Amino acid sequence: MGFKPPLPTDELRAIQGRNPDSPDVRALLWEIKRMRATLLYADQLQRMLTTLPGPQGAILDTLREKLKDEPCVKEFPRLPPGA
Repeated sequence: MGFKPPLPTDELRAIQGRNPDSPDVRALLWEIKRMRATLLYADQLQRMLTTLPGPQGAILDTLREKLKDEPCVKEFPRLPPGA
């Protein structure tokens, strides 16, 4: 069973706006924020690593592939190369 597409920040804010008084929605959004921060740390780590040999390299390539479509990674501000 596959996953639904990830939700960008604006959609999460819209959910919050439709449910401003729900402690359950608030708790879920905090958990999403925590998990997004972990994804950003993973993205930073994979960017620091160049290539790895063998199975470790395959795992790193898979991680890179999964992270590239995450909204929190796409939305994170980046400096242009050489800046």
